[in-house]
Amino acid sequence: MPNPTTISDAELTGLLKNVYSEFRMKVQNLVTPLLAQLEKARAGGPKNMRWGGNNVFFDVVTGRPSGSTFSSTGYFPPDTTAREVQANVGVVRAYTTREIDGLAFVGTRDKRAAFTTIVTKTMEEIKTASRLLMQQALHNKPDGIVALVSSYSAGPPVTVVVNSPYGLAGAGQGSLLISVGDTIAVIAPGVGNAVRGRATVTAISVSGDNATLTLSAAISGTTASDYIVKATASDTSFNGAMNGLINITNRGGSYADLHNVSAATYPIWNTVRMVAGTDTPDVNQPTESDIWDMIQRVTGLSGIDAQLNPGQFLLYTTPGIGKKLMESMVAQRRFDAPSFAKTIKGGYKAINVCGLDLVTDYYVPAGTIYLLHIPSLAWVDAKDWGFIEFEGAGPWRWLPGRDAFQTTYGWYGNMACLQRNAHAIITGYTDTQRYSHVI
Repeated sequence: MPNPTTISDAELTGLLKNVYSEFRMKVQNLVTPLLAQLEKARAGGPKNMRWGGNNVFFDVVTGRPSGSTFSSTGYFPPDTTAREVQANVGVVRAYTTREIDGLAFVGTRDKRAAFTTIVTKTMEEIKTASRLLMQQALHNKPDGIVALVSSYSAGPPVTVVVNSPYGLAGAGQGSLLISVGDTIAVIAPGVGNAVRGRATVTAISVSGDNATLTLSAAISGTTASDYIVKATASDTSFNGAMNGLINITNRGGSYADLHNVSAATYPIWNTVRMVAGTDTPDVNQPTESDIWDMIQRVTGLSGIDAQLNPGQFLLYTTPGIGKKLMESMVAQRRFDAPSFAKTIKGGYKAINVCGLDLVTDYYVPAGTIYLLHIPSLAWVDAKDWGFIEFEGAGPWRWLPGRDAFQTTYGWYGNMACLQRNAHAIITGYTDTQRYSHVI
């Protein structure tokens, strides 16, 4: 008797259902450790200054009290006073925009039809994108440069190879601050900083620290060392971004002026700046001793002792440098996160180095260690992150002539530094490990 015919799933296509779980996983790295530590409303955290009128002004005492003396005959010393200057800081504007087709509102309202509504997805995404923007900007500087051009090809397709995130040679992967969908502009460095053109990034491929961006349009004249910045259809972010750690710490001595006070005129208005291999014994191996030296220099210059007030300070570095520090101390202590590491704001883990919390953050420029005095930083507020709307008109705008809607999340503010000499930076360590979201 012949065997019965076996019925396969392929023959039952019309009978079978798709079974969906309730899980909706976000697989992109969305961590923002620096922003989490600088959040407002935190004891011992940054100050808040309210912006309005002609910027925010604050007083900086740049002179050391002097003039006291002994006199065997009772004469008074000449009159003197410590010099003071006024610093001031303005605000910048940041935005994130999303547009939604009217049909998508209807098509995602029912849980049986979608994992989440398009409105919920959009609200979550726009807030996360804004946090990522702030995280990157806090590590950058006001010029807003996200990479440098290595080479350009008119194609097709149109491609540009970029490296040097933040515009710093050797600082990491070229597309660290760039994502598919970003609108970028190419800026010609020099007098005038002319905009060569703008385009949308449609694809990214990575080879080491070089990233090849595929662009939606040609940008004629693009050449090596041109700047890459984020852009809109009408302008660019060049010289329109917020203060970040690069200019606050006067990296490389290239950012002497901060808040209209110059370290060239007032040397006390500067950070402690050290170079690995010059101010430390070994460019290849950061040690706890290097950090101890950095702490003592800050104490001598500013009078703020990180070892007496460890809760006011944070050490920041890359995961690659963090690994080297761990290896230099591996014989002395354990580095298992559950028992040794400390949980700090945002749920991030910090290890203890010289009595201070050390946090690793892959947005830190490669080869860098920061010592940050958090109470010496300040948020300048004009408008906190929120939807752009006018007098109750609502966050959603109807796009003219279309069955579609647009919403924009915006912020007006800045980061200020109240006492620049309370911070320190070591640059130039050999740091070849890249633990990041870039693939």
